[in-house]
Amino acid sequence: MGSATGGYVRLRLETGLSTYDDKTKVLHRISELGFERAPSPVDRPAPDTRNLAPRPDAMTTPAPRSSVTPKSTPTPAGKVALGGIHPDDVTSFQLFARMDDDRLVEMPTTKDPGIMKEAGDVFGGPWAGFAVLAAPAGSRFRLVAELRFRPSWKSRAKRPFQVVPVVMAFGTDRFEDHYLLALIVAQKTEERADTSVTQPYQ
Repeated sequence: MGSATGGYVRLRLETGLSTYDDKTKVLHRISELGFERAPSPVDRPAPDTRNLAPRPDAMTTPAPRSSVTPKSTPTPAGKVALGGIHPDDVTSFQLFARMDDDRLVEMPTTKDPGIMKEAGDVFGGPWAGFAVLAAPAGSRFRLVAELRFRPSWKSRAKRPFQVVPVVMAFGTDRFEDHYLLALIVAQKTEERADTSVTQPYQ
C-alpha cells in the first residue's frame, strides 16, 4: 500500500499451507497478508452496559442489577476461555447479547476451573475460563464482551500490546470438537483496534 493511504485498513492473514513435522517438531506455514480499506471506528459508540434489558430468567419487573443473583445451572448455556491470561489477572468479565432491536441482555458468567483446564489441555498455555449461565433462547444475537484484566506488557515499544485469543462454545460442545475464535488486541492506548478472523466452524 502506498504512503498516501490513510484511514483504517482491514488486515486478513490467510493461511496457504500449514504442516507439522512430528520428527523435527517444526511447523511449516505459508501465509498471505491482505489489506482492504475499512471504516473508521473512531465515531462508533461503545455499547452502554449500564442500562440493560432484563435477563431471560429475570422477573417481569427487573430488579436493580446489583440485587439480581444469577441462577447457576448444572450444564451451562456456553463457555468462554481467554488465552494468555491467568485467571487471577481477570478482575471482571461480563457477556451480553445484543438483540435485533439493539437491546443488551445480560448473559451472566462465572469463573470455571474446569473450562480453564479444558482450554489449556486442548490449546496449551494459560487460560481463564468462564461458564455462561444463561443465554436468550431461540433468538439470534451478537455477543458483546466487557473485560477488565491486568495485562502482561513487557515490551519496550511506545504502544505495547497483548493479543488475547477468545474461544467460545455453546451447549455441550467441546473445545476439541468445535469452537468460535475471536481476538482481542489490548493496547496501552485509548485508540481502538479492530481484528478480523475467518475460520471454518464444523
